[in-house]
Amino acid sequence: MSTSLLSLLVAVLVSAPDVTAVEPEPRDTTYGPNLLLANPADLLGGAVSVEYERALTSWFGLTAGVSVWSFRGDLVPEDTPSFTSLSPELGARFHFVRDAPGGLWVGPILSGGYLFSRNDGALVRSWSWGLGAALGYNFIIGHHFTVQLGAGAGFVDYGDLLVWAPRLRLGLGWAF
Repeated sequence: MSTSLLSLLVAVLVSAPDVTAVEPEPRDTTYGPNLLLANPADLLGGAVSVEYERALTSWFGLTAGVSVWSFRGDLVPEDTPSFTSLSPELGARFHFVRDAPGGLWVGPILSGGYLFSRNDGALVRSWSWGLGAALGYNFIIGHHFTVQLGAGAGFVDYGDLLVWAPRLRLGLGWAF
């Protein structure tokens, strides 16, 4: 009886599929790995911004963007000084539900900035930095047109001032 059990065990092990040869699922090819967006909702914070995302895998993408801050927006508290600045940012996005750059995503953001002026004239240094996170959903409609809905927040260091910076994301763009 032990010989037949051993034979059965060997037969099962030999016929088992090779799990090391599993190929990754192909990415959704209805849109490309690139996404270019403008975010009109940043006007509420006093900025104009554009961003680019590049999907590196089906679940991960890197972002690069630039914002121009030039006026006091509705999301900026009255007691907080406003700045005129140019602020590039880098980020990472972890995608769920759909292949990157579409679907639900969450990720960190790191920004830097060159400060041109401050509304009260008390500019301590000419650069700033920020750290934050965002959560959103990229709806890719058809094969290319994209609507982004989301929110984010973080801190920006202006030298003598650490500011809480909420950010609404309502982007319009193109996947390619």
